[in-house]
Amino acid sequence: MKKSIIISMICTLTVVLPGAISSCDKGIELYESDLLTLGTTKYFESEIFSVNDQNIYGKWRIESISGGFSGQGYEPDFDYLMIKKYGIYAFIRSGKVLEFGKIVIAQWEEGETMLKINLVKDSKSDSFFSDREKYVEFSGDDIMNLISPPADRYNYHFERVD
Repeated sequence: MKKSIIISMICTLTVVLPGAISSCDKGIELYESDLLTLGTTKYFESEIFSVNDQNIYGKWRIESISGGFSGQGYEPDFDYLMIKKYGIYAFIRSGKVLEFGKIVIAQWEEGETMLKINLVKDSKSDSFFSDREKYVEFSGDDIMNLISPPADRYNYHFERVD
């Protein structure tokens, strides 16, 4: 009896333990409440946005996703985009952080009128979001659109909740 329990435990450890270790290699598990503990200077020592663009900070609920090759978009697979000082972002679903990192302001090109950003995933974060280059468009204080440069990519439409 004891021998079968020991064999069972060894089999379980050889199957379960490698999976647990490899999942730790992918990143750290964070929850929305953990974002409060991230210091504002995690990535940048001071404010990165102009006064006019600081409206980007807050908790944004995803309302819809448009565009793509068909133009139909797709159903959102996250609940919120949290953006906090200085240039920290996180995608959240059901209270769990799917991806976090820093926002880098892209270099202005001739003819551009909107703020252009790149979302740079933290090395300790899992990957969730692949379309990282976006133009930021505000409609009042409570609507934000992340617009893709041309080429059949997706646009993300948000409403401020906090």
